[in-house]
Amino acid sequence: MGDPLLSLWVRQHLLDLLGIAPEEAGASIESIGGDDAPQYRLLGRIRERPLFGGKRILWISKAERAEELDPKALLEKNRHSSTVVVLETPEKTLLSWSKAIPAYSLALPSKPADREAWLHFLAERHALRLAKDAIAPLLTTFEGSPGPVDQLFSELKKEGVGPTISAVLLQKHGVESHYKTVFELLRGLEGNDKRFFAEWRRFLDNGQSPFGLISLLHRQWKLYRIAQGTLAQGRGEKEAARMLASIAGVQPFVADSAVRSARRLPPNGVSQGIDALAEADRLLKSGVAPDLVMDRLSASLFILFGGNATGKSGDGGRKA
Repeated sequence: MGDPLLSLWVRQHLLDLLGIAPEEAGASIESIGGDDAPQYRLLGRIRERPLFGGKRILWISKAERAEELDPKALLEKNRHSSTVVVLETPEKTLLSWSKAIPAYSLALPSKPADREAWLHFLAERHALRLAKDAIAPLLTTFEGSPGPVDQLFSELKKEGVGPTISAVLLQKHGVESHYKTVFELLRGLEGNDKRFFAEWRRFLDNGQSPFGLISLLHRQWKLYRIAQGTLAQGRGEKEAARMLASIAGVQPFVADSAVRSARRLPPNGVSQGIDALAEADRLLKSGVAPDLVMDRLSASLFILFGGNATGKSGDGGRKA
């Protein structure tokens, strides 16, 4: 299997399915590609007793490529074996197999609640617990990628940290929610707050590159574009925010803010903002001084929300 963390997760689900306690399982995972797993070889492996542990999970990736594969025959042999065979295959093949054997569809977590469960699973692997306030920094810093999170937990465990991981502890180790900083920055931008100009400079002074800031702002403008599209369909703000959170995979409070801000932009505000970001990126790559480029960009974006280049709130602005 390609992703060892996913295989560990599946292993846990299989042990639960088989009624085997993890601490008593001693189950190992062996991965074989379908090209190297013809039917006769799989049957032979099923008859063998595992060298280590009482159970073995034999994971066959791209199982549809296995020569003369007969899932029903494998199932019959599995009933009296200490080896559990997992056949990984595309949904189309799975549907055809499901007519002869029980077949299950398992996908990586995509919903916010699923991603939180994934973080808790990784923490439990290292005998750690996650405080409620630690979820957002982990989700937004690593954007749902399990590998770096698992590595972080491993390092924290080696340092003797824990067992509870909090947002304060994560911050000491350089893990702070991007949205905590960026959201404050965007709130000043969207609310025509004169502090916005000082805030983005502080953001850069703290080590964020101009290109990184442009990338984050560009991502926000994509949220505005999606939000305006859902609003144009006649949906209310709450429904549009729910759709945006689902489509873009962002936290609900981020989606709520993006929808409200998208409604306040002029009709061509989204395209103007994206053009301004593209121009800033071009100027930076051309060697223009970053301070000049970012001053120009921040003023252009600020004006779109009704402010002015001096940083004073416009008549229609609201305080952040």
